[in-house]
Amino acid sequence: MHVTYLGCEGVLVRSDAGTVLIDGLFGAEAIPFAVPAPSALEDLRHARTPFDGADAVIATHYHGDHFDPGAVADYLRASPRTRFVSTPQAVGRFIDHAGAAFVDRVHALPAVDGVREVVEVNGVGIEGFGLSHGRVNYADVEQLGIVVRLGGRTVLHLGDGIIDEKSLRAAGVVDETADVGFFPFWFLTYPFGKRLLQRGLRPRALFAVHIRVSEREQLINEILAAGDALPLTEPLSRFRVTGDGQISREE
Repeated sequence: MHVTYLGCEGVLVRSDAGTVLIDGLFGAEAIPFAVPAPSALEDLRHARTPFDGADAVIATHYHGDHFDPGAVADYLRASPRTRFVSTPQAVGRFIDHAGAAFVDRVHALPAVDGVREVVEVNGVGIEGFGLSHGRVNYADVEQLGIVVRLGGRTVLHLGDGIIDEKSLRAAGVVDETADVGFFPFWFLTYPFGKRLLQRGLRPRALFAVHIRVSEREQLINEILAAGDALPLTEPLSRFRVTGDGQISREE
């Protein structure tokens, strides 16, 4: 499995069984997290090599550092087989922007806390479950945790989800060891997050995301002190993940 980091929480994941682009078609709101150069962003949003071939574009929620409707529309126009998977809120914003011509190329997964909804896109299994963005701030934002099944391997992406053990257990992801995980940094640095990792929410290979440039040095030190998660901070950095969870940098 091969991972390309795109910025904020955006990743392109490739395997022999399929390719998914998660939270990688973002807007200007992602700039504080560091993003690729403008030329690379143009290649990304127009599905040019090496960003082409996604079976699915997935957004965990509609916030602009994770999703931009214009960028998603450009990618889908350039890649006719690609489908868009997200929350009803994000799908609605996408259709409002891109038009009814795309209604057959979207899948809206309800963001019900801890309840998995399943869709298959071009042979790739995608499961979304509600994981709150916040009980006070952002309580009205539909937010998905995402499980992607690529052949016999699984990818778990938690978006901007809070550390909600009840929802994560209800979704079955605590006791189901994912092959690759993308967790926001607070799962690695906050006490409740660390405890949950000790209780079983532990992918074989774990990447930490959502690291602002202004907080980079402090958070990297905290993440590395907490265990063996790899902080993602350099846009377009590429990694290979083996079946036993070993991560190696690719040039």
